[in-house]
Amino acid sequence: MQKMRDTGCTGLKYGAKIMPDDIAGMLGLPVIGNIFYVDPYAGSDSANSGSTEDNALKTVAAAYDKCTSGNNDVVLIAPTGGTGRTTEPAAIAWAKRFTHLIGAGAPTATSIRSGMSFTLTAATTTPQFVLSENGCIFKNITFYQGVATSYVMASITGDYNYFENCHFAGLSDATAASEANGVVLLMSGAEETRFVGCTFGNDNVARSAANTLIDFQSGASKTIFEGCRFLTYATAATAIDVRADSVNDIGRFVDFNGCAFVNYVDGTSLTQTVVMTLNAAPGGVIIIRGGTISTGATDWANAFNQVRVEPVYASNTTGLLTTAT
Repeated sequence: MQKMRDTGCTGLKYGAKIMPDDIAGMLGLPVIGNIFYVDPYAGSDSANSGSTEDNALKTVAAAYDKCTSGNNDVVLIAPTGGTGRTTEPAAIAWAKRFTHLIGAGAPTATSIRSGMSFTLTAATTTPQFVLSENGCIFKNITFYQGVATSYVMASITGDYNYFENCHFAGLSDATAASEANGVVLLMSGAEETRFVGCTFGNDNVARSAANTLIDFQSGASKTIFEGCRFLTYATAATAIDVRADSVNDIGRFVDFNGCAFVNYVDGTSLTQTVVMTLNAAPGGVIIIRGGTISTGATDWANAFNQVRVEPVYASNTTGLLTTAT
């Protein structure tokens, strides 16, 4: 029988509190600071401190407020009952350096059951979640936005952040998905962000306007997408997966490695005209490699001056795309 560690607090695998070194290993860090627990089902922001799973808070916002910038504190969503997602009534401004968020739900590829649902109802293009600091890690989290009057899911303006197995489920209301200025993720000045195994958008709510999954603005630089999925159900051919339509929206490069751009095409949906809307002279290179494919679109982009596709696919009825027209 494996011996419990003599720390006064047993590990989660023994039926109690998870150890800081366990969380550190899950995040790939040598050390972490405090752990604050969130239980959307049984937690309480008013009665609990969040220091243990049995004393969990109810919202991520309340746990984030207890974190200290630069301390490698971790917010852990550990649902115990019928729901794994919090209800966040206001936008969250994540502005503390080296502050991390991890979900304890099953690591499914889409619609991860640990995460946050945003319910801000005021008509706005203000993002529901804004990451403005550096060096933060997010794992196994769904960011869900299903409000009719809110059109922007999330924004990243900070640098050097990391997302793994996260689902950005924006534009998940039919009214919001009909707004031309709708955006799932806005990248504004964010440098060296890495996404691994993440999902953007959804394929069950019709996008009926020229809205966007990923919108690069103001010199977003050296962004990497590895094994990510971009999901669309387009009832407007102008729906866009990636937008960088000003000269300096991309700095250096954006790298799509082993990704899938999937527009679910059936009897009521339309083929997208292009996957990407780009400026004719972007400030960086779009790299499409590692078997990255798209289905349900006519071509990769409207402009190919600085698009690099490897390998080159020929257009055919399966939806694989050519590098230029």
